[in-house]
Amino acid sequence: MIVSDVVDFCAYVESFYGNVPNAVYPIGASPKMIIAATSKYIKSLNDKMTWGGGDSLDRERVRDILIEDNNLEWK
Repeated sequence: MIVSDVVDFCAYVESFYGNVPNAVYPIGASPKMIIAATSKYIKSLNDKMTWGGGDSLDRERVRDILIEDNNLEWK
């Protein structure tokens, strides 16, 4: 996996769930939370669950980690 792809993916996740203007589903995820959740997700990948290139399924899986690990809620 290329570092720039992961950086782009974290920005993509932040645009959906972050504390940024016009976030699609703002749940208050900080950049630090997003990086930690993305790292945890990438480390969990295996033969049954693979990286989709930073697609919406990857984003939703990171969202689930964000919510679980940081006690965030949908508003």
